[in-house]
Amino acid sequence: MGIFLNSFLPDSDPHSKTQIVGRGLGKQTTKEEETSPFRLVEPEDIKKLFKPRAAFSYKGSYGHALIIAGAQQTMGAALLASKGCLYTGAGLTTISMPESGLSALNTSLPEVMFIKRKALLKNDALTKYSAIAIGPGLGKGAKAEQTLAQLFTLKRDFIADADALNILASRPDLLAVIEKHSILTPHVKEFDGLFGKHTNWWDRLQTARKKAIQLGIVIVLKNQYTFIVSQRGEVFINSTGNPAMAQGGMGDVLTGIIVAYVAQGYAAKDAAILGCYFHGKAGDDLAIKSFNVTASQVAEQIPRTIKDFLLS
Repeated sequence: MGIFLNSFLPDSDPHSKTQIVGRGLGKQTTKEEETSPFRLVEPEDIKKLFKPRAAFSYKGSYGHALIIAGAQQTMGAALLASKGCLYTGAGLTTISMPESGLSALNTSLPEVMFIKRKALLKNDALTKYSAIAIGPGLGKGAKAEQTLAQLFTLKRDFIADADALNILASRPDLLAVIEKHSILTPHVKEFDGLFGKHTNWWDRLQTARKKAIQLGIVIVLKNQYTFIVSQRGEVFINSTGNPAMAQGGMGDVLTGIIVAYVAQGYAAKDAAILGCYFHGKAGDDLAIKSFNVTASQVAEQIPRTIKDFLLS
């Protein structure tokens, strides 16, 4: 029996009730499923996408991720994104955050390196990084906007979350020239801030498909079922995750997870699919014994969840 899109939406509309969703990322069993842009991600898809660690590999084999995050009042967001990146296996992780957060960083995440925000504005400052994420707790002031604009000057693709999305919403000139293969990770309010108000999820998904194709980017539209929209307008539905994860900081951790996968060499679409799946799966594993789970717990659970998943 077919699956219909309305099963994954918090509201109802005539279109989603008749829109078939294919199972898995491979060849479909019916013509209707094959021509549908909507696909439900299944465990076997993840096992095919995931690359095991190779013998004789070292930290340089798994990339160098840069996270630009945090402000005086929101240092926790920077630490959570860094923790997500670290526990997802990036070879090296560097955080650019206010120096007032250094004691907390060195105490809680000694493996993570630091770079001053000013240093990012120098020519060639970003060339050594395999992947860049920006936004968690960044703030929306002039300095934050200048840092984000620098990524456009250097023509770097990046993962944008939280305040970086809010800045882009106020700077459509920047959004219009975003580098291809960048990844935006908005929740519903951030999405509507970027692309206009929507009255239902069907219309929101159509806009996401249109904008992803137009800009050549990946859009991760977060909800109970997160939608990963590819540069070709495909919509991959992530079914992991649960209400126990409904706490602050989860998006920061997800940003760190996705940038870790980009740093390790995964294409933007695949990094987003893997990141969303394991983020939610870690929460599912924790929720077996916990009524609610924190973002820090999810980050720390990632390596165990991946190991158990690969052995299953």
